[in-house]
Amino acid sequence: MALVRKNYSGAGAVTAAFDLNIYWSVREKDEKKSGELLVAPGNKFKVTLGREVFVCDGQTYWQYNERNKQAAVRAFSEIDPGTLPSRMLSSFLTNRKFTEKSRASGTVEIEWRGSASGQFSDGYTAITAVVEEKAGVIRELKMTDRHENVHTYTFRKTTFDKPPKDDIFRFTAPKGVEVVDMRESNASN
Repeated sequence: MALVRKNYSGAGAVTAAFDLNIYWSVREKDEKKSGELLVAPGNKFKVTLGREVFVCDGQTYWQYNERNKQAAVRAFSEIDPGTLPSRMLSSFLTNRKFTEKSRASGTVEIEWRGSASGQFSDGYTAITAVVEEKAGVIRELKMTDRHENVHTYTFRKTTFDKPPKDDIFRFTAPKGVEVVDMRESNASN
């Protein structure tokens, strides 16, 4: 766990390609998406998930939906930081005590179980991770929320400390995209 916590501490950059399967318990349906994640120190991140892009340079947060041809802009201070990729993995790993569930072929499966009410503000009641034992790299992350929805991330490729260029953490809307600047509407209230 010490190596896993070090890798995902937020002190260096993390880049990962992943597949996401969300099981919606009320609808009893699976939703599948693929994406890429780049997280860097200073609350900087870029997540591409299907036809959506989420970008933050540490001060400004952009959320772009290609299907709706719309981009929303908010100040980083208006976003719940606990739900953002720049802090998500490190907060999951540092605030919870995991126990070993099983070992197989150089991997360790670890899990954390919380209360049904979700004792943490993020609302998760169970988290399971499959980790490469020697490298401390998460291969699969399965999170169950208080509504029994299950988010399973399967990481295809993960790299650490590859220094990204700052312009990667800024978003420029494509032509024809409506930009809704939420910073202006909140400032006038």
